[in-house]
Amino acid sequence: MGHLLVIWRLAVRDLCRHPGEALVPLIAVTVAVATLTLGLALTTATETAYAKTRAATAGPDVTATLAGESPLAGKLTQAPGVVAYAGPYFAFSTAIRVRGFDVRSAVEGRDTATAPVDQPLVTEGTWVRDGGAVIERGFAQALGVRVGDVLTINQRSLPVVGIAISAANAVYPGSDNAQGRGPSDYGGKVWLTAADAKAASAGAVGVRLLYLKLADPAATRQFVRFVSTQDFTGETWVQYRPWPQTVEDDARMLRFLGPTLVLGGWLLAVAAAVGLAALVALRATRYNRRAGLLKAVGATPDTVAAVLLAQYLPLTAVATLLGLTLGAVTAPELTDPSAGLITGVSMPASGTVVAAAILALVVALSSTVGPVVRAARRSTVQALTDAASAPAHPSGITSATAYLPTSLLLGVRLFARRPGRAVSAAFGTAAIAAMITGLLTFRSVPVKELDFGTSTLADIRAAQLSRALLAITVALGVLSILNTLVLGWSAAAQARRTLTVVRSLGATPGQVVTALCVAQSLAALPGLLLGIPAGLVLYWSVSIEMNLPPMGWVAAASLVILLAVAATAVLPAWLHTRGSAGSFLRADAA
Repeated sequence: MGHLLVIWRLAVRDLCRHPGEALVPLIAVTVAVATLTLGLALTTATETAYAKTRAATAGPDVTATLAGESPLAGKLTQAPGVVAYAGPYFAFSTAIRVRGFDVRSAVEGRDTATAPVDQPLVTEGTWVRDGGAVIERGFAQALGVRVGDVLTINQRSLPVVGIAISAANAVYPGSDNAQGRGPSDYGGKVWLTAADAKAASAGAVGVRLLYLKLADPAATRQFVRFVSTQDFTGETWVQYRPWPQTVEDDARMLRFLGPTLVLGGWLLAVAAAVGLAALVALRATRYNRRAGLLKAVGATPDTVAAVLLAQYLPLTAVATLLGLTLGAVTAPELTDPSAGLITGVSMPASGTVVAAAILALVVALSSTVGPVVRAARRSTVQALTDAASAPAHPSGITSATAYLPTSLLLGVRLFARRPGRAVSAAFGTAAIAAMITGLLTFRSVPVKELDFGTSTLADIRAAQLSRALLAITVALGVLSILNTLVLGWSAAAQARRTLTVVRSLGATPGQVVTALCVAQSLAALPGLLLGIPAGLVLYWSVSIEMNLPPMGWVAAASLVILLAVAATAVLPAWLHTRGSAGSFLRADAA
């Protein structure tokens, strides 16, 4: 216990002495875990939200749509397994006019009394009454309808007295369940009293909606097969809709959003790993000296490695908890884009927790294990003196750069001297390039509006996916800027002796700054070459269409990324050149 206590105290003391450095991995890992949690949560979020809505509205297990005045309704209510029912209710599909829109909608006549099956939950206003209409919440949100607005059905004007949700039909834009035979088009849902529905139908034959509750809700498909094969239908047209089919239709609203967030979470993890690796490289000198001091007082290499890793593992654990919490709290906002279901905060599933923990550990260990092990293996004398390592240039680099201008010569050599840092920077650039390529590909495809008859409405699924892509891209952009700053500072710190000697030989501060920017830009180039095709592959993996963005957009985005990398690298490079070369040489000699 004493051994662990010493490790813990040393780790906590280091975090307290450098709280700013602790924020970099904390924020980066939190954002990555939160995005991954959101993506994984959406895989089961629709079913969970539907179950809550179904329980609150006494949702049916099977909805039967019957043609006209069919005697089949009486037979179905007596079918084996049916324990309760409501209806049949008269319904018809027509165009309604509200707030300047002419849109298709199912109009269903209901009783004012509470129904035993499918009693829509009123979220605003009241339930149907004579001369008043209730509109489905998702449909109302898309149209901007509020209680008190007036809608017109076949020249009959009715005020909206309530807004409600139901589990009997799919959420908007697929909530028109009164279209009868043939393929169904997009539409909404409006409830009236039975008398008002008949009066507003203008003589339309319409359909009858019968809502059935079964003794075994899990046996809905078996029930549908049974009544379809037995003598229940005769010559009458009937369509059965079991509740699992409604869940499947609702889940299509999120079929691209979930995978996009999962991929975004892993791209953010790559950016977080790059930032953490840059931070570890920046603290390499401190690690070496601490390792030397610990070894001088008798610590083993394993103890040294444990002390150096201990300051990252608690941060990783905290970031994982924060990311899971943030993802769980944010998930309800994305679960139901059409506002047709009851959502709420729920605990992440065990699989989500495991995936988040794995992602956080991969980020932390992939960035820290190598430098920590190297620091622990160094001899005590080497660690305490922290002697400068001899430059390691690839063969032929001297002759290849001999005739370049001073800034380019220094930049190329700095780039070649630290291949590990260059690879890390390239992966960071590849992550943001992949996300921007995916966003540009998505934006290059014309967004198809939803056809509701006379009027068209925006596709809320595409709008939500666009917002998610933009949010992930912005988060990656912020992390990339932060990573570039840390990488630039790390490069300047590690090349301090070399650049000081170069300055003492006549190089100007501007040439040194340009050299550091060139080194960062050279590392970004392979990242672009990797990120652009990777972004296309990732986009195609979650999309049903293999589109290509305009090459002009891709070229412009690549140029912006390179300029942003170079511009961001200016600050740490400029800070490095603020002091005179003589002061640095005197500090090194001391």
